Amino acid sequence: MNIPMNVKSSTKSLANKTNQMPSSATAGRGKPSTAGSNAAHPAHAKVSTASETPSSTRQAGRGWTELPSSRLKSVKCADPFASKASEFKTKFGSVFNAGGIPCRLNHGAVNIKLQWSKDPSQLDYDPLLIICAEGLSETQHPYAFAARACFEHMLAAEGSSSKTTPLIPRIIPCLRSALLSTNKNVFAGAVEAATQLSAVVGDAMNPHIHNLVMQMNKKSSDRELSPKILKAMQTFEEYGGAEALKVIKSKVPTYCSIHI
Repeated sequence: MNIPMNVKSSTKSLANKTNQMPSSATAGRGKPSTAGSNAAHPAHAKVSTASETPSSTRQAGRGWTELPSSRLKSVKCADPFASKASEFKTKFGSVFNAGGIPCRLNHGAVNIKLQWSKDPSQLDYDPLLIICAEGLSETQHPYAFAARACFEHMLAAEGSSSKTTPLIPRIIPCLRSALLSTNKNVFAGAVEAATQLSAVVGDAMNPHIHNLVMQMNKKSSDRELSPKILKAMQTFEEYGGAEALKVIKSKVPTYCSIHI
């Protein structure tokens, strides 16, 4: 059978084109393209991208930067199995742990409160109040909270002024020791305790406030502590009178009287 010359030439050119095609194109013949399917369905592409995103990144995008319980990790807690007095920072820790102070901590849903089993006004302030003042230097929970709360409640009890005034010479060194601490919370607690003490004993504290004012003034430039320090000095002047103002001015010349 004779084939026309023009048909033979077209058949040869078609065969040459087929041989020159890339192997990838030949292998993918008859199968749908992945890129084409993604382009045709952009929603599927977004879902696959989101599924590859780590959960931590999604949470950070929503504002979940930390768990609420992580805030408690910065609070140091004492060893609940400690029993020896040498294992406590102050005498308050051993006395409180042994049940020598008739109170306990009531852990609520939000706040912690101090619950007394005996009215503080009926307690013997010597030596309990001095032990509480010494406990102001505690840095571990629950002793740090318990010492401040016990000191405050005993000063606020009925008839506390007459019981506290004779103990001032023994309480002031404990306050000064807490003011020397490098722990900011301990320092702040000592300033508040000195403010409460001044409001209870009045001018009986005047011979001793120079020891406290000197230490307070060293951290008066701290933005967090300066309001508490100023309030303490103003309380010293309010309840100590002109004599207290003279002592404060001698140690802190920049102090401005509350009567100006």
